Amino acid sequence: MLARAEWGDVNIDFGDDKPWEELQAKLPPYPNTQDLQPFYVSGIAGNQYLVDSHAINIGKDGVVHYTLVVNTRGGASNTSFEGIRCTTRERKIYAVGSDKAWVPAHDSGWQPIAVRSLLSYHRVLADEYFCPLGISVRSPQEALRNIRNGWHSQDDSSGLQ
Repeated sequence: MLARAEWGDVNIDFGDDKPWEELQAKLPPYPNTQDLQPFYVSGIAGNQYLVDSHAINIGKDGVVHYTLVVNTRGGASNTSFEGIRCTTRERKIYAVGSDKAWVPAHDSGWQPIAVRSLLSYHRVLADEYFCPLGISVRSPQEALRNIRNGWHSQDDSSGLQ
């Protein structure tokens, strides 16, 4: 952008003016039970929430991709491949699990993450584990460290890599 100042024209760069472009998400292998890492949602959440420790990926477009498994009190298990966009605080479901295979989600658009719900696993994943302070984690290892610690930790002394 060219701006006019008392001493002449000044070229000011306000950053990249290109609109954000989502990269195509690659479906991970279907999760194995032994690779699932539980995470805490809230004291009133009756379901068990887990992410596949081998399927967390931070895309070059800034989207944190992950495989989620929700085990209900009634014994049902729901599996999905999802993404969280930290900069806009949105979530997206790419695919759901059926008979240990991926099926594309019918409504795969970006949706806002609920701010106040104590039952929103998306809120917890964003705020506590994947996007602390609204900034995407740098690596899958950092995301797993946050989940294992139960909070965002800047301390890398835990030895988890």
